[in-house]
Amino acid sequence: MRISRVYIDAELVGGQVIALDKAQSHYLKKVLRLKHGAAFFLFNGRAAVDFEARLLVDGKRLAAEIGAAQVLTTEAGLSSEVIQGLGRLDRVDWMIQKTTELGASRLSIFNAEHSQSPLKPAQLEKKLLHWQGVAISACEQCGRAIIPEIRFYDRLEQALEASPDGLKLLLDFDGEPLAASLRPAPSTISILLGPEGGLNPREVDLATGFGFQPVSLGTRVLRFETAATVALAVAQSSSGNSAL
Repeated sequence: MRISRVYIDAELVGGQVIALDKAQSHYLKKVLRLKHGAAFFLFNGRAAVDFEARLLVDGKRLAAEIGAAQVLTTEAGLSSEVIQGLGRLDRVDWMIQKTTELGASRLSIFNAEHSQSPLKPAQLEKKLLHWQGVAISACEQCGRAIIPEIRFYDRLEQALEASPDGLKLLLDFDGEPLAASLRPAPSTISILLGPEGGLNPREVDLATGFGFQPVSLGTRVLRFETAATVALAVAQSSSGNSAL
């Protein structure tokens, strides 16, 4: 039987007892219906480790007794970044969920020229917390313990400047096949794509100036969240990622 996993933003040490907050308590008691003494796992996103835990119930107060640490093998060997132009928010959520499950190390979202509803500064803090929650839930479900870093940029140029060194790919109909660009397999990769409507010519020129090479997923027109997921899956598979 699969044992549930719960994220907690705290230092975890074997033998300690740690209080659970309202949301964690509700999830364990009301959603999972765990009883006093039930086993589950805790992780804090700081290392590829799960901690065994035992649920302690004292009336309405819930706590966890921390047990032994278990080293996980669910993290990808490929360091990967998806740079995504802001599209419809429900589809951005889907992209974050699936690329997290596939092992993305970093997700960089930016206001693109074709973004229909650009994110305003007043919305940013709330939206980043929401996206972080989507990634945490995906990690809880898929067995990852390292939560991908999520950043937002007001302009594409800012995202490109912050992109790490490595293979840089721009999803574009006119590029060479994606699989061909992954030989030899890279150790670090950044994948750039636009929102609905794609990137405009100025953005494409800007990206190529930063060393991004156009690659293609074929002749079909894919939604951006599908394209991001497919491209990352192909890259992970080409790198020999045993976590897939």
